[in-house]
Amino acid sequence: MRDLVELVGLVNKTKLKGSGILKFIIEPDSKMERLFNALLDKKVLSDEDAKTLFKEGDEVNITSLKNKLKERLLDAIFLLDFKEANFTNRQKAFFECYKKWSAAMTLLIRNAKITGIDLLERLLRHAKHFEFTELTLDILRVLRLQYSTVDGDINKYEDVKKQYLEYEKIWQMESKAEFFYSELMAQYTNSKSTKAEVTQQAEEFYAELKPFMSVCTSFKLHLFGRMVHLLIYNSENDYVKTVKICEDAISFFDKKDYDSGLPLQVFYYNLIVCYLQLGEFDKGQKAIERCEYFFEEGSFNWFKLQELFFLLAMRTGHWEEAYHLYEKVVNYPRFEEKQIQVVEMWRIFQAYVFYLIKIGKIPESVLSERYKKFKMSKFINEITLFSKDKGGMNISVLIVQILYAIAEKDYEKSSDRIEGIVKYCSRYLKDHATFRSNCFIKMLLQIPQANFHREASTRKSERLFKQLQTVPLETANQAHEIEIIPYEILWEMALESLGLKIWKGK
Repeated sequence: MRDLVELVGLVNKTKLKGSGILKFIIEPDSKMERLFNALLDKKVLSDEDAKTLFKEGDEVNITSLKNKLKERLLDAIFLLDFKEANFTNRQKAFFECYKKWSAAMTLLIRNAKITGIDLLERLLRHAKHFEFTELTLDILRVLRLQYSTVDGDINKYEDVKKQYLEYEKIWQMESKAEFFYSELMAQYTNSKSTKAEVTQQAEEFYAELKPFMSVCTSFKLHLFGRMVHLLIYNSENDYVKTVKICEDAISFFDKKDYDSGLPLQVFYYNLIVCYLQLGEFDKGQKAIERCEYFFEEGSFNWFKLQELFFLLAMRTGHWEEAYHLYEKVVNYPRFEEKQIQVVEMWRIFQAYVFYLIKIGKIPESVLSERYKKFKMSKFINEITLFSKDKGGMNISVLIVQILYAIAEKDYEKSSDRIEGIVKYCSRYLKDHATFRSNCFIKMLLQIPQANFHREASTRKSERLFKQLQTVPLETANQAHEIEIIPYEILWEMALESLGLKIWKGK
């Protein structure tokens, strides 16, 4: 059923339904239309849901109905109009070029060679302009055969042969770059290789690609080649050099005669991550303003961009800006229906926002009425995906619970929660990637041992605090999302929440 939900959503997004064409694809008032509309309204997510659409006695083979609807929608793919969609002109050209390629090949198969060859000759100019190398090769291959065996036009044949050999070399370079990038990303996905191994391999790959990139400006070659180059410094957490690579890549793709789209998204995103890690709020904000055009509002990547902006504000102490961004995102239409990882990330951000409100860093006067209440127990129950991410975002969830309890002066609850994470640290926070988190949580463990006394907590955690500072945030080998507020700043906030008297509880 998931494939049908996807197809129905695509048809709806491209306004095929509103154009009136849909009634020629799916008969009005039919069972198929009823299923289509139910899928569109998200009333049907399974075969069982689909059965409830039809009355008893109204015999319907759901499997057959689903298959027929899927076939109709697939047949309608080439009727979809992407001209009004929020795509770059290269993305729109990709769809149009391949649609014309299919039409030309159909014409040739049906022996309409004059029309088919004329279409291919015109299509070749577009494919070359937008640097669709594989499509260019396919067109040249067909034209080469036509000019040599059918037309007998030796001049055209020689010209096409020369072009084919040129683009074949470009394709080989692109293919190698794509393969090298895939090899490196497979290392990250499997998590079997060390970062040192990935860095060395990336350096070797880039050394082989660099001569190609110096003589060829191909879109695909430079996309994957620059991504390989990026991985060298990403794996070393060298954000200063990564910034330079990203800026160079953005400048390169900005000079293309068309909107590059994907590469600009990739390199802008990495650039903003660098500014986040380096604590460069102003530069990060300007980069976000420059690149928002390339991210379709409401898309998954758009929400990821807002996450970076939020983290940038939190890392640099722009608390109110972070709150206003949080409010903007969670008020986005149908936000709760977005991907679970998006929704849960902003729920975690919400907890940190309300922690800052609790300790007076964000004034309550900026809050709207609907955001004046926050319940930690409700928050914990809502985090179902990231609660399983023991070495990742669940660390942020644990930390904010403890900090919030300390800020509320609920030392009984704080003590219970802190004691409960001792085993957690020994089990999940053992490797270098969680070094800072391990140090910080152990610092929090000193607080109940110091009976929630500010000065005693400072003394007991002094050694751990120095250990934390040996690995600065900008060089830490950890996911950039985990440390929502730098631990050094969170520690100051935790100490400020403590009293000057010894707590005499359990």
